[in-house]
Amino acid sequence: MSACQFKVPNLTDMKTLIHSTFSITPCTWQLQSALHQLEKKNVFTISPTGSGKTFMFWIPLLFNNNGIILIVTPLNILGKKTHNEAK
Repeated sequence: MSACQFKVPNLTDMKTLIHSTFSITPCTWQLQSALHQLEKKNVFTISPTGSGKTFMFWIPLLFNNNGIILIVTPLNILGKKTHNEAK
């Protein structure tokens, strides 16, 4: 299997791994968005502050260790916050 190929999990497997890794149960919309990312679909998410958008962007990395996630933020402070959370 090359670095660009990986098995796309189903929602149940995603939820189980996320819960066992982070002790967090993701919302359905977070799982669906992460699934679409893993399926290489474009994702545009609009959600209120504090609803878990940033977490949703990190979920695909659990299933694709060689993946790269590009997050564009409107403010430098949000970019720095996201960077610090990823460490």
